[in-house]
Amino acid sequence: MTNLNEALREAATERHKAFSERLIPTVPSDTIIGVPMPALRKIAKDLDGSFLRELPHESYEENILHGLLINRGVCEDVMEALDDFLPYLDNWAVVDAIDPPEFYRGDYRDYYERLMKDSRPFVTRLGIVLALRHLAEDPPGLIGAVAAVESGPYYVDMAMAWFFAEALLHDAEAVFTLLESEALTPSVTRKTVRKIKESFRVPDELKNRAAAVGKK
Repeated sequence: MTNLNEALREAATERHKAFSERLIPTVPSDTIIGVPMPALRKIAKDLDGSFLRELPHESYEENILHGLLINRGVCEDVMEALDDFLPYLDNWAVVDAIDPPEFYRGDYRDYYERLMKDSRPFVTRLGIVLALRHLAEDPPGLIGAVAAVESGPYYVDMAMAWFFAEALLHDAEAVFTLLESEALTPSVTRKTVRKIKESFRVPDELKNRAAAVGKK
């Protein structure tokens, strides 16, 4: 694309910029242009792999585009492309947009676990989110790996809670063993119980059991 910045500015709205600033407080407001995701997906179609070499980017939207291009598979090595991008992860929205189809064609569990052990909170979150998306491949192993994550940062704890609420649908007893044995921190336990209670997919009997944990 000859003028990416111009395309982003034309697709932006003040309303979406204000919305994004509230939703993504870890990103400096002056780096948020205000482009909705549907427009970003459209713009991404006109970019090629050379964009991945233009790090660091100047805006939040360009980082979203970076993740979308990795998802599209314009790089020769997905893990190498992600590793190059890790130092620039500074918010949950960019992290949660990363979902490479390549990871559904092989076993990348060791990679997710490596990310989970990283000291940078948003890199840790990426490892947890990727593990969540691939829970069906190894529920016991991935549940154990996420349970071992060093919690504390808000966006890590929220990702862990999201993971365990989803893991409940794969191995309820393993999740309740963690919750009921107090193996998780109080913060992660509270957030997990809340996620379970808010889920439309979790049966009522499991919600009631989670609620009982929350009252202890």
